[in-house]
This record gives sequence, structure tokens and C-alpha cells, in this order.
Amino acid sequence: MTRHPYAAHRRDDHPLDPPLRATVATVGDLLAAVPALLGFVPESSLVLICLATGPTTTVRMTMRQDLTASPDAPDLLAAIERCALVCDREAFDTVVAVLITGDRAPESYEPVVDALRAAFDPLDIDVPGVHAVTTLVAGATWISLGGDPRRGILPDPRSSAVAASTVMRGRPIRPSRSELARLLAPTSETDRDRFARQCAVAFGDVVSEYPGEVLARVLDDLEADLDADGVVDAGAAARAMAALTLLPVRDALLGLAGGPLDSVAGGLWVELTRRVDGPDRAAPATMVAAWFYLRGDGPMAGVALEAALRADPGYRLAVLLDTALQNGLSPAVVLDLVESARGVATSLGVALPTGE
Repeated sequence: MTRHPYAAHRRDDHPLDPPLRATVATVGDLLAAVPALLGFVPESSLVLICLATGPTTTVRMTMRQDLTASPDAPDLLAAIERCALVCDREAFDTVVAVLITGDRAPESYEPVVDALRAAFDPLDIDVPGVHAVTTLVAGATWISLGGDPRRGILPDPRSSAVAASTVMRGRPIRPSRSELARLLAPTSETDRDRFARQCAVAFGDVVSEYPGEVLARVLDDLEADLDADGVVDAGAAARAMAALTLLPVRDALLGLAGGPLDSVAGGLWVELTRRVDGPDRAAPATMVAAWFYLRGDGPMAGVALEAALRADPGYRLAVLLDTALQNGLSPAVVLDLVESARGVATSLGVALPTGE
């Protein structure tokens, strides 16, 4: 059971990405769009697609929760109630529920319909459909629960209009949530041991330096010491890892998100997360989470935060982002951190590149 229904935002106020534009005409098309909305193909999941209606109906957020074997399990009911509160706070007026039931019969989840209505009806949020399918593959039969007679055959999710729009924007659709975790999988023990020795040297160097000097060196490394093929230079990586142990420098580095060094910095945080062990892993994993959160990629941010909090359950920035994410706060909360981070960099005597 995942701890929280991490949200994937599809909003017009994305700080970095343009809004996704694609038209969905039928229930089958909407179900086929779920992998693109989440960024991966969910299994054994309850997915809530939150809509705002008006002249056009727009998908504003998609939330996913692991589906329990029991349709009335307390964790599942609590997740539904949390999602309802998020929808109420964000003023979404319609929610469509999709259950991916795996090897369990879709009909066995009829009680979920009552739980959804009990949570959403008092908030005047319409639930026009609760649909169930065993797996999100082309040709699967989907049904509707709660006395709704609609049913049909699922179109190919890989060729849906939403999938095409998502891929065109450079956002991959991964085959499963476990694929997200593999992006942060540790490197070999030999590599991690070698990197730990390099970090020990770098840690010794930064302790006696002014934080502004440490920050400036990391920026120089990001601009010059990343190989053209994307392989992170070991010395630069060790210096960056040492820099993340200094909280003012770590906070200032958040200000790189969305700027000219956004992509190389994001790649570096992923590499550091893979190369370090123990509590030290929390810092780079939290930076990975911030980068994905800012793009509205809640599932990937959630995977990174789970890695950070496993490494150090008390790591404060990870706890802050995790709380925001589980409560469905928009990526704007990270944008506020980025703006503050640029001020921190200025206070350290360093101007972060802005691309302006």
C-alpha cells in the first residue's frame, strides 16, 4: 500500500510545462488516457480524474491510490476522503473514478461506489462514473459500477490522443510505477564505495570554505564539468554532494530549477541519489523530488520522496514536500521555494543564471 495518493497535476499554471491539449470524447478514450495522465501504466489502482467543468471540461488533476484486496479497507476509504478534501479545496466539481483491478473481479468493487459518493456528495462534487477494468491494455473489457450500464472495449492507451500529446511534450509514459523507482536504483556497491571516498575528500574541503564559494564552484562545475554524453564527472559530483550538506547552499541550488542549468542540475541530483547510501541519500533524492514536483509529475516526485524519507525520515525539506504533495498542493508551492532560493543565493554573493 502506498502511503498517499500522490497527485499528477494537469493545470494551466504549470511553472515549466505548457498545458496538455488533447480531446477525449468517450469513456473508453478517458480510460485509455490514464497512463498518459499519470506518466506510467498503473496496476491494482484506484485512479480519480478530477475535472473542472465550464464551456469545456478540463482534467485538472489525477490522483492514484493502491487498490486493496478488500473494497472497504480503512486505508482505501481514508484515501478517498483525503482526495475528496483536495477536490473541494481546489474547487473541482466533477470526479471520474477508474479502478484497475488486476486479477480481482471488477464487480467485487461495487462497495467503492458507495464510499466515493459518501465522500463527494456532501461536497457537491459530482461522480458521474465509476469504471473498472482488469488491466489497461488494448482490447480489455471495461465496465461501469453502481448500476451504470455503460461498458466497452478499451482502445490502445499507447495511441490515445492524450498519449500522443504527452510524448510530443517530451514526457515519457513508463510501463509501470516500478519503472519510476528504477530511475533512482543504486549503482553497484563498488561504484558507491569509490564515490564515498571521493565525497569524503570533498567534504573535508567544503568545511573550511565560505558557503558562497562552495555554491559558485558547483555552478562552475554544472556549466563546465558535465560530459557531453550526460555522464557526470566524478569530481564535480562529489563536490556537489558535499555542497548539499550545507543547508544554505542546498537551499540556493533549488533556485536552478527552471533556469538555464535546470536540466544538467536535475540529471546531477538523479546521479547523486544513485551513487550514495544511507542518510546522505536524502538530500539529492529530495532535490530530484523538487524538480519533478515543479513539473507537475507527482508520481515521480513521490517515488523520490519515498527514497529520501527511507534514507532519513526526519529530513525536513523532504517532510515539507511530502506533506504538500500528499495534500495535493499545486507545483506553485515549489515555485515559491525556487524564488526564495534565488534570494538565498544572492545573500551568499552569487547570482544564479536566469537565462534572461
